[in-house]
Amino acid sequence: MSRVIRVGAIDNHPIVLAGVGAALAQSATDLALVAIAESLDDLLAAAPDGVDAVLLDVHMPGQPPVEETVARLVALGVVVLLFTAEDRPVPVRRGVAAGAAGLVLKVDPVDTIAQAIRDAVNGDLACSGQLAAALLTDDTIGARLSHRQIEILQSVSTGLPYRLVARQLGISEVTVREHLARAARSYRDDGVDIGNVHGLISRARADGHLDE
Repeated sequence: MSRVIRVGAIDNHPIVLAGVGAALAQSATDLALVAIAESLDDLLAAAPDGVDAVLLDVHMPGQPPVEETVARLVALGVVVLLFTAEDRPVPVRRGVAAGAAGLVLKVDPVDTIAQAIRDAVNGDLACSGQLAAALLTDDTIGARLSHRQIEILQSVSTGLPYRLVARQLGISEVTVREHLARAARSYRDDGVDIGNVHGLISRARADGHLDE
């Protein structure tokens, strides 16, 4: 008899996962959703015997960045599968860079989610569909911005004038403008016309570089 894969889930919408768990119990008897929690610490407390894989929501207000939770789970030897309605590429890629085994979307059918869990546990990169695969692998989705560019955009997005952003970061105002110009150029190189700095901020936020 094959081993049952113990699955945990970290999500702040437990009713969604309760439905997934019920569907898995009916159609995927090799998988068992054994614990649902709103944080990693709560999950570990709810599943004292451990889990083999975790479905992790990418965007959970009040919780650490997804890459931190992924790294903690991976260090515990747990397979992590990002499970989300998130369509911003940056948080997804940060999660994968931290060790997540792939991505499934909350709109995916339960049998697709089940197969992605199996694939991830078997060591394969799990992509539940074309959108999930594109978010993970298509470099044309979302410009690559440097840490300094993101830092400056985050400050500018709060309404601070360039001179105060420069003072806050210990750089010149000219350098602030240069970084913004390079960020805009990254989008233009990908064929995206962002217009002015407000358009740049909006696009960076939509891609997940900036907090919503």
